[in-house]
Amino acid sequence: MKILGVRVDNISKNEIIKWVRNVLENPPEQKFIATLNPEIILKAHCDKDYQRVLNSADLNICDGFGIKLVSFLKGNPIKERQTGADLADFLLNEAALGSKRALVIVSRMSLSTPQEIETAVAKKYPGIMIRAFYFSQNIPKNNADIVFVNFGAPEQELFITKKRHEFVQSKIFIGVGGTFDFFTGKMKRAPKLFRAMGLEWAWRFLQEPKRVRRIFNAVAVFPLIALIKSK
Repeated sequence: MKILGVRVDNISKNEIIKWVRNVLENPPEQKFIATLNPEIILKAHCDKDYQRVLNSADLNICDGFGIKLVSFLKGNPIKERQTGADLADFLLNEAALGSKRALVIVSRMSLSTPQEIETAVAKKYPGIMIRAFYFSQNIPKNNADIVFVNFGAPEQELFITKKRHEFVQSKIFIGVGGTFDFFTGKMKRAPKLFRAMGLEWAWRFLQEPKRVRRIFNAVAVFPLIALIKSK
């Protein structure tokens, strides 16, 4: 289905797991995963070039309660919501268990340094082969199966689209925003009850009140515009 011109794949968590494992276990074929939230879709609604980038992704997952709500109100409910943080957790676990190599490309604006990310991930997933680098560093491009980009939207998706061909051995590219700040403890993830009720936005507001405009756009502006435009 499409919401404000952006394709959202109606796919369950089990289907995502099968899709990922198939990509990782088969000969190299690069795949781009976009984790969509209301703010990203609003950006793409105003920027047609960015919209084309998102629609070129191989898998567009629903990472945002607002998207699931709009899909329900439009009569075509998304099967399940899969957060970017949960998908990153699954990918890292698969990498650790399957001897796959992970690479994290880090924004200078990140709360967590590459070293902090490497240390936190290695502690949580024993045996994982992971490297993390700032974007401005000399990043090795030939030794990663999974590439995580944490620039935030739209920069991370634009980077993947422009640079993925340089990572010839990599199979999965995914933009993850500030997900790794959860792993390092620089940000606290919303409690499970908040997540189950789709109230991560409230938890985020409690932690970062300065994000009030962005939260308002995601919680109020997005569903209003999406429903109006669907008529």
